[in-house]
Amino acid sequence: MNPRTRNAIIVLAALVAVVVVAVFASHRGSTALPVKIQRLTYSTFTVKLPENGTIMHPQTATVPALVAGNLDHIYVKAGERVSRGQLLATLDNPTLMYNAESSRADYGNAVANVTTARINERNARVTYQAAVATQKSNLDEAQRVYLADVALLKEKAIARNQVDADKAKYDQALVAYNQAVEQLKLGAVSGYGQDSVQAAKANAQKAQIVNDQNQQQLDYTRIVAPFDGIIQTVAAESGDPLRSLQPGDAVSAGQALFTMASSTNFIVKAQVDEQDIINVRVGQPVNVTGQDFPGKTLHGHVAALSPVAQKSTDASSTAMQVLTTIELDESPSFLRDGMTADVDILTTDMPHALAIPNDAITTEKGTSYVYVVRGGVAKKTPIKLGKAGDATTLVTSGLAVGDEIVAQKSLDLTDGAAVTPLPSASPSASPAT
Repeated sequence: MNPRTRNAIIVLAALVAVVVVAVFASHRGSTALPVKIQRLTYSTFTVKLPENGTIMHPQTATVPALVAGNLDHIYVKAGERVSRGQLLATLDNPTLMYNAESSRADYGNAVANVTTARINERNARVTYQAAVATQKSNLDEAQRVYLADVALLKEKAIARNQVDADKAKYDQALVAYNQAVEQLKLGAVSGYGQDSVQAAKANAQKAQIVNDQNQQQLDYTRIVAPFDGIIQTVAAESGDPLRSLQPGDAVSAGQALFTMASSTNFIVKAQVDEQDIINVRVGQPVNVTGQDFPGKTLHGHVAALSPVAQKSTDASSTAMQVLTTIELDESPSFLRDGMTADVDILTTDMPHALAIPNDAITTEKGTSYVYVVRGGVAKKTPIKLGKAGDATTLVTSGLAVGDEIVAQKSLDLTDGAAVTPLPSASPSASPAT
């Protein structure tokens, strides 16, 4: 082949190659698949456990009348805040007042009797002690005379019958002294023949018990708040449920006069399924929403978990549930006891996490992967995943911040396929965010 022909063939081959490349490039550009592309950044990752709950006060109480009587006065009304010990109402009961005054007088008299008994006992003790002293003096004198007679008898200066007579007087004085000593000892036990102090003290203690009981009954005519809180209801008349009790109305012992709720923040009671309770612990943040307060999200935390599981309130369910108490961080004025609410317990709440949309993940034969976009080409990339949420899943390896991935499922997407970003829904939004 001559040089001219060879060169012509080379030029022709080059032209053919240029045309093929141009056709391929044109074909490739026309088949680029439009997909949603997302650039990875750190974000807050949460896993929510949705439950239903009921809003309520953490402490409620019924305040009853503890004694019977006629209503004297009501000092509060429904919706009013009260302090512990604050007077709510008073009852009129003359019998209780009389009994209290009478027992107070009886107790005072009994206390006075103790004082009198002590004085009488002291005086009696002095009398007994004086008797012992007198008999001791008589004994000493009889002994002196007798011993003197014995000495004179030795000198034959006195007759024996005189000695015997003085000896008899000495013996009588000794007996009298011993009797006085024994009476003093017995007097200390018996109260020296007077009303004993012990008996007077016993009577005073009995009078005090009766008086304390009567004073307590009288105190019960004053109805006070058992804790700081809010008056929820005031009892109505028995014949007119729309009319509150009025002064003069008869009230029986045990009759409910008020209902109260504590003035602290509301709580939410929720039933958590026994299979989910393993993921719930005290302190986890909670978001609370409800149809009764649309557009509002209340924040709180798990405050307590019941130590026992109980049967579901749903009659058609055989599952067991655990009562969970959620404390709200604040209690807006629109909340009411008994409102229903939707509860989202954030069992996972990571403020600095790398998470990707669940739609971006494909799993085949136990291996998960995504399509990473580089230079307009989707590259199939294996990844390892962590916890999964409703919309996103944690990535533990295989991706990094700044990577761009296909954030949607696509049956047409293959490894190495050309892709192009879908148009942004918003003029100010970037297709890769």
